[in-house]
Amino acid sequence: MCHYRFFVLFTVLALKSVECMFVYYQNYEFFSTIKLNDYNGYYGNVKILKYSMPNDVLSAIWRLQLVSSESCPSTDVYFYLEHSAYPVISPHNRTFPYYFNGGRLTKTMIKKSIGGSNQNKQDVYLNISSPSAGNWFSAAFTDSQDRKIKPEILKSNCTYFLTSSLNIWQINDTVVLYPNTTTQSREHSDFKIYKFMSTTTGPYLSFNIKLKQSNSSVCTVKSLLKQSAFPDMKNFKNNDDHVICQSNSSKQCSLSTDYPLANSWYYLGITSECNYSVEVALSNNCVESPFFISNKTLSTIMESTFPGLLKQKKDEFCRKLFQPIETFRFIGPTYFSVKYYFNSNHNRSNALLIRNEKKPYFIEFLVDQANNGGTLNFYLVNNLINDPNLYESDFLVNKASLFPSEKNPKNSTHSSKSKTSNLAEIKVMLYACLLFNSMSKYKNCPDGFLLSTQSFTNIFSNFQLNVAYPFMGKWYLAVWKECFNINTNESVTCPTDFVPHALIQISSDQCANDYCGEYGTCYIINSQLNLVSACKCSGGYEGYGCTDGRNAIPARIYLASVLFLTTSNLVFLLPICLAIYRKWYIESLIYFYNMFFSTFYHACDQEFYSFCIFNYDGLQLADFISSYSSFIITVLAMSSFERQWKVFTFFVGLLACISIGLYDRFSYSTFVVFLCIAISFTIFTWIKICISKRKLYPERRQLIRYYLPGFILALTGLLIYSFLQTKSNYWILHSIWHMCMASSIVFFLPKEETQHFGTDLSGENLKDITTTTATSSSLSDSSETSNSPPTSKSLIHANVTEISLLEA
Repeated sequence: MCHYRFFVLFTVLALKSVECMFVYYQNYEFFSTIKLNDYNGYYGNVKILKYSMPNDVLSAIWRLQLVSSESCPSTDVYFYLEHSAYPVISPHNRTFPYYFNGGRLTKTMIKKSIGGSNQNKQDVYLNISSPSAGNWFSAAFTDSQDRKIKPEILKSNCTYFLTSSLNIWQINDTVVLYPNTTTQSREHSDFKIYKFMSTTTGPYLSFNIKLKQSNSSVCTVKSLLKQSAFPDMKNFKNNDDHVICQSNSSKQCSLSTDYPLANSWYYLGITSECNYSVEVALSNNCVESPFFISNKTLSTIMESTFPGLLKQKKDEFCRKLFQPIETFRFIGPTYFSVKYYFNSNHNRSNALLIRNEKKPYFIEFLVDQANNGGTLNFYLVNNLINDPNLYESDFLVNKASLFPSEKNPKNSTHSSKSKTSNLAEIKVMLYACLLFNSMSKYKNCPDGFLLSTQSFTNIFSNFQLNVAYPFMGKWYLAVWKECFNINTNESVTCPTDFVPHALIQISSDQCANDYCGEYGTCYIINSQLNLVSACKCSGGYEGYGCTDGRNAIPARIYLASVLFLTTSNLVFLLPICLAIYRKWYIESLIYFYNMFFSTFYHACDQEFYSFCIFNYDGLQLADFISSYSSFIITVLAMSSFERQWKVFTFFVGLLACISIGLYDRFSYSTFVVFLCIAISFTIFTWIKICISKRKLYPERRQLIRYYLPGFILALTGLLIYSFLQTKSNYWILHSIWHMCMASSIVFFLPKEETQHFGTDLSGENLKDITTTTATSSSLSDSSETSNSPPTSKSLIHANVTEISLLEA
């Protein structure tokens, strides 16, 4: 808590340094503790949180409390942060599919190690200066890089937790600017922030700053313009929209932006040493003077031909500088399935004829919660066709077209282009810039995705772009054409008889264009009430679309793994045949049941070359129950119970195994408890016989020649199963585990069924009675026939006497 207060105090002092005297602190949002999962290359393991950011925020502080349980190994905790979109992450630098733009990766990230030699509880702070208003999304996860496979009983119960809170600093004295109104600065105002709400979309928005110098000294004004967020005056020179003016300069001090958006805030930050005034100039999407006619003769001709034309108001003859196209969308039946269509086109063809090279098309479409968790797909096909209408839809008259011999100063740039009319010498290029929440600087497209293709008369050219987890808000697609000379690559005037015909398709789908390739499956994930789609890859493939195959497992390895895991169960034929030979029929049935379902379970549990005789869950349950039962019945067969007691205890164990499998088939601890009970029963019968016979049981020879090798095989299998298995060697070591456990049964299974425990007389007493009876019978016969050989009658009498004594 002391560190937290110190950090807040330091932030306050930093804000005071820019003399924002009306800043107040507010604890805006707090999230409860969540448990973090290991990433493992799957976005479904990521925990996504959403934060709400209000307007007029100067600084936002995320406080992260990381906690790990005791005795946890060291692991890395990642925290990504993105505005208006789910973070696009690639902590292992995996590639994206071909048509995806890798620049969309989230750059705001914190990585912290916790556990092991590090502290189990840490506080981390993330400060964002001048954050944009709206929703912010974070993605948090751990990345332990531990690829060992361990049973649940041997896994350390390590958990990692995250508690986050958002604290914001707001300014409550921001001055609102109005169009065509001059706003004066206050006295001694060193730093001030102004904001202006743009109500219409025009070609430009300008802020004019006029300095008022009160003395002879020269004062300096620094101004910075930013959309939707406060300007960051600390990184003043790193911003493009900034200007430094001096009072003794004749140059106009102004800041402007191209194509401002409607219903959007623009913030102007000014640092000045003197008083000043600010004036806003906002133009509409019209040319101020639709005609340029300086020649009086031409003006007279136009007035006589079209009476009153030149006296009309400006807005009545408006020539648009850009061509906006609104869209409507069709939401499909599946998650994130959305298609966009032009409002002006009812046949849903989304076709454009790019006639004018000076007027770009701006296609506007909206992304919100209906499709922000998928992939935005953009596809364009174009070719050159004969223009069905050689006249512009917009009325355009200029002096250069009527009098080409005269020099037109306003068309000097246009006239400097080479006059090339041969289509074979012209290269027509079609460009598209995909921008989020902006229409400015579309030609260079520094903040968007720029695409280009050449148009041909008889060939269709196309380009495609996919954007993962698009930003929520207004998107704009600027489309325009430019023409060049093929030989000199100089800019030339585009031909009017051939125009690019562009067919544009904008849509969104799940995952990577509704497809995860051959090595992945698309899933819809609900993370903290945030819906997102992600590909779960297989076969060692990774990446957003499961296209990164640097760690892919070859097909021959997968085929070998299937054969190893299935054929290794054939070793169970040895205990099956031995059990039948020694008349352990119930045991042989259980071993066959284990071999059968283990073979088909592993044949079904494959990413490739899988074969399932019925559903995977049923095969897995049968495999676990049969494995547990094989352990229990083998241990009980080694005991000295009577047969009826063995059958009874075995069925009790079988029902316990079924209950374990239905409750939690991966609960190895519960199974170990039942196995220990069965072993204790067996050892109890051995101890009872040892006491009654007064010698070692089982015999030393049996312990050394049979039980010791069986114990070594079983222990080897358990050690391999518990500590050595990884994802890469699973198919080898698990097959060895099969063979070790099946081979150990051959040594553990008794030769014959012993029933010493549970009878009235022990074996030692039975031997004494038999010897005494035989002796008395021989003495009786010798008294009657001295020194005569025993007859068959006497032997029969002795045997009958022995049997009668035993029955008694």
